[in-house]
Amino acid sequence: MVINFNRTAAYRCPSCGEISFGDFSMFELSGTKAISIRCNCGQSSLMIASENKNNFILSLDCIVCDETHKFSLPFQSLAKKDCAEFTCPNVMVGLIFIGRSEAVHNAVIRNEHYIEEVISACGLEHTGKNGVTMLKALDKIQELSDEENLFCECGSNMIDVEVREDDLVLECCMCGASLTLTADMVRNSDFTHIEQIILKQKK
Repeated sequence: MVINFNRTAAYRCPSCGEISFGDFSMFELSGTKAISIRCNCGQSSLMIASENKNNFILSLDCIVCDETHKFSLPFQSLAKKDCAEFTCPNVMVGLIFIGRSEAVHNAVIRNEHYIEEVISACGLEHTGKNGVTMLKALDKIQELSDEENLFCECGSNMIDVEVREDDLVLECCMCGASLTLTADMVRNSDFTHIEQIILKQKK
């Protein structure tokens, strides 16, 4: 029996938004060793390190919320599972895929199709960095609306949302007050913790 110790890792780069792939051997993670898989754009990397003999830690800056996420990967999962997948805890977007090469590539394709469907349903055309970021924004805005924490200074809670590639615009259906949220604003980690959005009327 031939045992394959080679593995593939793929992750979504928080800088360029593309999926980056890298191959490694499990022998490279022996002892206290760590490896880094770098995106072709040169602006980010996925860190894989041994926590102990039974567990690895994956570290990645998140494209969705600008936080550094750390995920636990048991040795048994890396050794036996075809593909382990890890998502942003704030928005269910696949961030890291690690395992056997073919299974990882198939998982990435499935995840990209899922994102394309969701983004298309929101009126967006791109699955890059801003497209995924807009998913985060819409999720948070829906949460605030459900909790009645999204409203206008005029008293109306009838807020229209226009989603664009680089930003989204909230507009009061009663008085026309508006607020533009750019992708860069949404990527700020504080956005996840916003408790209320109030549209301001123009003076």
